[in-house]
Amino acid sequence: MTKKEKRERKKQDRGIVDFMMVANHFFHYLQQWISEMNDPRDSSYITYSQTDLGYMAILKNICGQHTMR
Repeated sequence: MTKKEKRERKKQDRGIVDFMMVANHFFHYLQQWISEMNDPRDSSYITYSQTDLGYMAILKNICGQHTMR
């Protein structure tokens, strides 16, 4: 595979953009639902939002990963 072919393939693969388009189309209130979940973390230690962590967990399961490491 040449560099040109790799660049073209990379342009076609939009990964997370395509996932978000499908999720927003079929699950209109997914982001709102994840944001409304109870967050048991101490607010002084929070770096990532509840929504970010929720999406990461969903993507982990979609990709078939067994761990978050």
